[in-house]
Amino acid sequence: MTTPLPRSLDPLPDESLPGYLLRLAHRLDLSPARLAAITGLAPTRSAVPAARMLALPPDIARTFAHATRLTDDEADALTLASLACRYPPLDLHFTGRNRVIHGVLVKENWILSRSTRYCPDCLAGDDSLIQQRHGGGWNRLWRLPIVFACTTHRRLLRHTCSACRDPVHHRRVIGSQLLPLPSATGLHPAACRNPVGPSRRGDRPTACGHRLDHPTHAPVADQDEHLLHLQQRLLDLLHPHTPAAIDSVSAPATPASFFVDLRILTCLITASWPAARHLATDPTHANLVTGHVRATRREIAAVRSSGRAVREIALYDRPPLAARACAALLAMAERITAADPHAAGDLLQPMVAAVPSARTWTRQFLLGDGYCSPGLRTALAAEIGITHLIDRASPRPRPIQPPPRAVRFGIQHIPAFVLPAWRQRYFAPFADITAHLLGRAVSIHLAQAAIGGPAADAGEQLGIPRTAARYAITVVTQQLDHRRQRAFNRAIDTLAETLNRSTSLTDYGRRRDALRTWTITAGQWRDLIAGLPDQPVNGRVQAHTHWGDGKRTLATVWVWVQLTCGEHIFATPIRPDPCAPRPGGPHARYVHTRWPLLHGARPGHYAALRQRLEIFVDRLAHEIDTGLINGDQ
Repeated sequence: MTTPLPRSLDPLPDESLPGYLLRLAHRLDLSPARLAAITGLAPTRSAVPAARMLALPPDIARTFAHATRLTDDEADALTLASLACRYPPLDLHFTGRNRVIHGVLVKENWILSRSTRYCPDCLAGDDSLIQQRHGGGWNRLWRLPIVFACTTHRRLLRHTCSACRDPVHHRRVIGSQLLPLPSATGLHPAACRNPVGPSRRGDRPTACGHRLDHPTHAPVADQDEHLLHLQQRLLDLLHPHTPAAIDSVSAPATPASFFVDLRILTCLITASWPAARHLATDPTHANLVTGHVRATRREIAAVRSSGRAVREIALYDRPPLAARACAALLAMAERITAADPHAAGDLLQPMVAAVPSARTWTRQFLLGDGYCSPGLRTALAAEIGITHLIDRASPRPRPIQPPPRAVRFGIQHIPAFVLPAWRQRYFAPFADITAHLLGRAVSIHLAQAAIGGPAADAGEQLGIPRTAARYAITVVTQQLDHRRQRAFNRAIDTLAETLNRSTSLTDYGRRRDALRTWTITAGQWRDLIAGLPDQPVNGRVQAHTHWGDGKRTLATVWVWVQLTCGEHIFATPIRPDPCAPRPGGPHARYVHTRWPLLHGARPGHYAALRQRLEIFVDRLAHEIDTGLINGDQ
């Protein structure tokens, strides 16, 4: 048995084994490799096996605990092993296999074994003397892809060193070191240990040394606030003392099966991208996922061009290292888990159809009693063709659909997105609900009052894709507690009664029909922009401003939105069939990126164009509403 060290340290909450080694080595003025050798963690002074971060063999755990004056439970808590019962990628028997720790370290994508994320504010430590001298703790949870934010400091985690630009604590493909440069001494625990150099041939590489513990004022942006709520929810599921049940796809699930759900769904979203782009509530999040998918596909192409076999689905099953991109992907997956099995099946169908290889990959999570949740198993079974699971799943019966009400207005009088005046007058108390989903859901409820039936059918009559209609109703209902649901229903009833009494209703159905195949013609476009390309903006002529077909399509979509009161992402000028997958192409991308500029009347040529389009809209509305233009022209 080793001799106890003369001094030791108490572990910090959720501190990782690599981080504890760094802090204790700094206190004892030793290298991490030397400390690992004398505490029994490493067979030699120069090699600290990376597998130690996952679990410690019992004999090594006892030796290490004795040497560092820790209890056996404290030593075990420095590894990730205790999380295995709630986080399946750490389980050596996951999906029925008998895995070894080293194999998990090498092949498991859902553990960050080659680098770590980090929070600079956490590494800076608190006001205690011990943390002032040796820094705060490297959290073991930062090694899990599902942990992307620090809820204490309300910020997304970082993953690279701002000096050397490499992932922090980066472990090269060759080698199995727990930490980079483990024999280096004198480095602060929060200093970057990534090797740089050597500067001369024959020299040993030196550590970057850049301090990672400089607190930065980088709070989560308002549009990302929901990511903090998602992060807290996932952290609660990891905690051993929180309830061991959660709903996923409208059925009870364990935390372990819920994390498997997220894994399956993020892989399907990535592999089938952009089939699930509509699930992104923020265009920035969609762009982040696009960047991740493009990088993955470049890697697949590079492997294939080298002549080696490539299993694409295994690469798509690797979450982004960048925290915000990973959070965006998880948030999209979590939205599917909020749906019922029927709606989830509709969301999954185009994804599974786009990636045939996903069927075989997904089956491994449905073996036996299943590793994913019962709700997702019900939704997936029909999509991947496992008939015995379809029979056994016993999906919940479809709910009784509401009949039409005795109202004098029809679905043609309902816009596809609630009017601003309606929102302000009737739905101001629900401003905390996701805005675009609330606006969509209100219109769908009004449509159901007119024609009855399922939300998806009502939404389709308004030009809203079936999956988008189901999703809006599901999420809005989820964000309302029982008391607020009653208040929301009363607001719908009050608005419906107002429409019922009105004697002058706009015929949005006529407008939708008239504009179904309409576009601003080339001649109309020349008249609309006459003089604008040569008009000075801020004292100078913007000769480089684009006035071609992309801008004409953007203007056409804006006119369509003003007249139909629909959402630009469903506008028929770029999406002739709203229920078909969203099309790509340069014009669709141009509209997507420039829409905020025209919609917000950005000062300059966008504001000038808006003024002319507003006059154009008034004239076109009169022509459609009076029958001068109809859907047959």
